[in-house]
Amino acid sequence: MSLFSLLNIARDGIQAHSTGVSVTGQNISNVNTPGYVQRSAVLVTRPNDQGGVSVTTIARSFDRRTYGRAVEEHGRRGAADARSDALASLEAIVVPGSTTIADRTNDFFQSLDTLTASPADPAARQAVLQQASGLALQISSTANDLQTQRGDLFTRARGVATEVNERLTRIASLNAAIADATHRGDPGNDLRDQRDQLVQEVGDRVGARTVEDEFGRVTLFAAGGVLVDGDHAAALGVDLDPGGNLRVQVQRPGAAAIDVTSAVTQGSLGGIREARDADIPRVSAALDNFAFDLATAVNTVHSGGFGLDGSSGRALFATAATASGAARALTVDPALVGRPERLAAAARAADLPGDNAVARQLAGLAGRPLGGIAPPAERFGAIAADLGSRVAAAETESTLRADTVTQADNLHASAAGVSLDEEMVNLSRFQRAFDASTRVLRVARSEEHTSELQSPCNLVCRLLLEKK
Repeated sequence: MSLFSLLNIARDGIQAHSTGVSVTGQNISNVNTPGYVQRSAVLVTRPNDQGGVSVTTIARSFDRRTYGRAVEEHGRRGAADARSDALASLEAIVVPGSTTIADRTNDFFQSLDTLTASPADPAARQAVLQQASGLALQISSTANDLQTQRGDLFTRARGVATEVNERLTRIASLNAAIADATHRGDPGNDLRDQRDQLVQEVGDRVGARTVEDEFGRVTLFAAGGVLVDGDHAAALGVDLDPGGNLRVQVQRPGAAAIDVTSAVTQGSLGGIREARDADIPRVSAALDNFAFDLATAVNTVHSGGFGLDGSSGRALFATAATASGAARALTVDPALVGRPERLAAAARAADLPGDNAVARQLAGLAGRPLGGIAPPAERFGAIAADLGSRVAAAETESTLRADTVTQADNLHASAAGVSLDEEMVNLSRFQRAFDASTRVLRVARSEEHTSELQSPCNLVCRLLLEKK
């Protein structure tokens, strides 16, 4: 071994282990950077008996299996969280913290019970109309608020689609940059970190799955279609179908839009869709049926009675002709507004003003099954209970998904994340190797100047003496 060869070996060791120290420092400084994947300097012995060491590449400690699992779990959590949040808002509308529809229903029938004691009392009659108006107003306001929430969720869905499209464009651009870097022999680690973070953000919003090709580009699948293929990105579009439900379409450049609505079950978009087009319509339909059956039952009895003016055949409530939309349309019949004398309490005109037969029948509806299901207050209570069970189930699902995301993230972090303990060991290891290579270089240069080196053994002896 020549002196020149020893100098080269020392030089290579200094360069390689200096790179190792640099990579370790980068890992430590990025320990809290979202999406950062641990790097490692890959060292190999120089070929052809040249001796020395070289860094072939800076590798990412990336595990595609654990990464894919994490992205999948993030998509499930996104759906669970979005639905849980929407249902919590829905519950606050249907069952507010103060007076509920069930309370208003009881107050209405209580006012009718009071009327039976004084059927000719104008104050008692006015109280019935006020309670009827308050009940109708709360039912219609609740129905309107449900429609407003559907509109808000539609706006949110379109906002999510905009966020997804922005990320899809950036992923396609990064695919092109990574492929270009790969052709040049550069692993493009920073570019890959950025892209993988964006893929996870897409997964949070609509679910995602990726397949990587030999040039480092990923094909991204989501919502039942291909959203990124190489450096080409599709776009998600959100609008309403003829039935008023969300419609999600994938628009690829130069191709017709594809309806993927039924496949949108992951991410926040999937959760919004389920809450908007399944949960809210279920509650709205139940409220419509309640309002329609209540108005029908009350009107049937009331129209057979007589007001103080001797007239009959009037309805107490006005609403839609069918159950659909009945809750939003529910009001006190305009013919009775401000006209308490028109309220029917008597069964026969001849028995006015003291007859209370119809008033007693109306009050008795409080304990009779409404629509053959349950008494009015209990009927609404069943609606609230069904919603409450859905809210509880959604909260449980959200909690479960938070746990599975934590597990998946921890598993991926164990494979790709930065461990400070491990990096401290690496830092010490590379630093010691760097110092040793520097010592070899120093001794070799000294021998070069003094011409004392006769064999490699002489250099080894010098190193051992320096160590002592």
